[in-house]
Amino acid sequence: MAKYKIFILILLSSFVMSGYEYSSVSSSENGFPSVDYLNMKGTKYSHTIHNSSDSLSDNTIIELQDENGVTCWYGRYFHKDICTTGVCKMVKLWIFWDAIGNYLGIQLDENESLTKSDHTPFEMEDYKRLDRILSDTLSVFKDLNYEDLIVEDDSQPKEETNRENKLFAFLNVDAVSTATSPALKEYVIEKAVFTCYTLWHTVYGETKVFIDSLIRDKLNAEYIGKLLNGEEEQIFYGLEILQKYNSYFPEFDTTVFSMVTSPKKELSRKALTIIPTDYLRTPDHQLRFIKLIDNSLYESKLRIIYRLQSIDNVSADAIVLLLDKYIQGIISKGSLNMIYIIIANNMNENNNLLDNKDIASRLKLLSNHSDTFIANLTNNFLQKY
Repeated sequence: MAKYKIFILILLSSFVMSGYEYSSVSSSENGFPSVDYLNMKGTKYSHTIHNSSDSLSDNTIIELQDENGVTCWYGRYFHKDICTTGVCKMVKLWIFWDAIGNYLGIQLDENESLTKSDHTPFEMEDYKRLDRILSDTLSVFKDLNYEDLIVEDDSQPKEETNRENKLFAFLNVDAVSTATSPALKEYVIEKAVFTCYTLWHTVYGETKVFIDSLIRDKLNAEYIGKLLNGEEEQIFYGLEILQKYNSYFPEFDTTVFSMVTSPKKELSRKALTIIPTDYLRTPDHQLRFIKLIDNSLYESKLRIIYRLQSIDNVSADAIVLLLDKYIQGIISKGSLNMIYIIIANNMNENNNLLDNKDIASRLKLLSNHSDTFIANLTNNFLQKY
């Protein structure tokens, strides 16, 4: 699913949205893989940000929905000033967010390009790096104010390049030799720090807050169901929402459990991570969860057992079922030690756990196992506890 998200516009056709004339083309001419968000099929809806602090930009948020009423993206047209010396470089561009409010990409106005402080246009690698910067919710820019970027020095001319060089010095980056510190290399673009800073704070500013409110307003079980039954990208959006708003999870537990057993590793891993810990504290849920082992990938089997290590009230029946999965050869030898960790973790809550006849009988069987490793592992565990 990973694609470069910045789309550079040249000239093909005219597109009108919110009063702005807009042109877009395929980026195949410059070899940059991208998505043309503005020309995607769907139904567009307008949402107005009232009392916006950004007076230069359009105060309308455009939402594109597919034929099922599921959001494809949110977008806003920005007219930003990038100032360092009192003379502003104006940037016109769209910024897009996905169905759950994550940064998605940008598209530039026709015949526009981003430029650096020495007036050279961005190169393709600069756009790719900018995309990574804007995708990073924990960017170095998060804790910097605009004033932090301007370090006055009376001994030097107050020129844009000098100021950006001082910022690079502030960040331990050598702007002259371009020998950028490895720790900061992915966070800045030399001679374009103010542009990166302004756009990053635009992505995570008032527009995102507004979009998050739109998402909360439309959130209900029906909408989540559409996501979980949609395309692969929409399924992941639905899982993200369930993770954030886990009160909806019980209604979709069967759907999520089926994803745990998916042959697609990423989907299985994601489904496992969003199952709430509180949900797994219920004995019946533990048994259903463990039964997923039968039809899961090897990696998923291990993750299922690992999730149970964080539960402090795994039932005796669940432990018996785990031991049976090993005895039946459904899980690997290495998993047995993980099961013993689960037992040990739960003995604080139930000192008599090893006295359970079903658990005791299975441990006795394993203590006499023909495999010396299994027998020793089990006997060492029993001696300790």
